[in-house]
Amino acid sequence: MILVTGALGFIGSHLVEELLNRGREVIALSRPNPPEDNYLYLRRHPKVSNLRIAFIDVTDFDAVKALLGGEDIEIVYHLAAIASHRLSVNQPYQYLMTNYLGLLNVLEAARICEPSPKVVYTSSSSVYGDSKPPFKEDMEPKPKGPYALSKFFGEKLCKLYHEQYGLECPIIRYFNVIGERCRKNIVLRVFADRIARGQPIEVYGRWIEGEFKPAERDFTYVKDAVEGTILVGEKANGSEVFNLGFGRPVSVLKVAELLMSELNKRVKVVKKELKPHENLISYSSNEKARKLLGWSPRVDIEEMVKRYARWFLRTFKGG
Repeated sequence: MILVTGALGFIGSHLVEELLNRGREVIALSRPNPPEDNYLYLRRHPKVSNLRIAFIDVTDFDAVKALLGGEDIEIVYHLAAIASHRLSVNQPYQYLMTNYLGLLNVLEAARICEPSPKVVYTSSSSVYGDSKPPFKEDMEPKPKGPYALSKFFGEKLCKLYHEQYGLECPIIRYFNVIGERCRKNIVLRVFADRIARGQPIEVYGRWIEGEFKPAERDFTYVKDAVEGTILVGEKANGSEVFNLGFGRPVSVLKVAELLMSELNKRVKVVKKELKPHENLISYSSNEKARKLLGWSPRVDIEEMVKRYARWFLRTFKGG
């Protein structure tokens, strides 16, 4: 049995789908009334009989403990979190408390189970802060902002539970995962919504010596990220850290141009200054995941945007 927390969210719902594709039995944990609810996609799955939904808030320890203690769970993929590097600046308490306490409850419930399941923790590239890319797993984290700090604290918690209690809790650092069903605060969805309505889009970057440099990010397709996530669950041990990113920087302005082309609609581009805690350029070294997991991303940015645009037009009929 596999448990996925945050299972009705963006990456979580894709992960559940792929686990079902592989014939696994899955418990999909979601808090009641989730901000993203992708259950409609999951219930159409041909192997939906292998799926069970558990509406539990991961900040409720007793409920999490009862679930893990009452099932023979082999792996927990812990994706439940409030996720936005930018928005966290104005909601530090909510991000730090929810993300840290949710993980602590999952780890503690796993620790007291016999046998304990492996807990795969999904962290973020934001923990690297203003380090110089490409980001490698052995770099010292420099988190800036409440979201990044919550993920860094989570990584330290995983290391503690492995070293102190022997719990297997490997760590994933995702890099700018995009694709169908992405959250409303992810750049691809933000751009698509505004383009469809004919509204200007904001591209963030920095003005350097009078010239605007758009931010560059390591956009990674959701299905590639899901494949890597499953490989971490199958092959990684201890509290080993793995980057899951395509391994190259892509201009956010390029993404905007590609999406306008795919949606066949042009709008005004407004250039905006990044927040102080946001990097201008961020991208991964994925050598470790390639070597130890046998993982490699397959879908590059042009195909990501094309697939997303088709999904967006089909789902929202242009806005």
